[in-house]
Amino acid sequence: GHCLVSIRSSSNKRLARWVSRQRQQYWEMKEGKSSIMIAERVDILNSLGFVWRLHQNYWHEMLDEFKGIQREAWRLSRFPKICSKPTTFRLVQIAKTGI
Repeated sequence: GHCLVSIRSSSNKRLARWVSRQRQQYWEMKEGKSSIMIAERVDILNSLGFVWRLHQNYWHEMLDEFKGIQREAWRLSRFPKICSKPTTFRLVQIAKTGI
């Protein structure tokens, strides 16, 4: 399983609503508004890998992927006699797009 429950794509709507409510209550608590969320619940959810912001997690995944592509391009650029620039460019393009 994973903790990336989205209300839109979840097959378990009851769980999706509960997760959505936890996120809502968490952000209300963070903003100093009245909330049923308490630090103990936040700690429990964090220990389970709960994702408070779905888009933030996606951003970090894409950043990690970009870093991997960047490392591969750097590695390939260190061997210009073996890999010409067009070849290096093409490998980076493949890594980015999958095609």
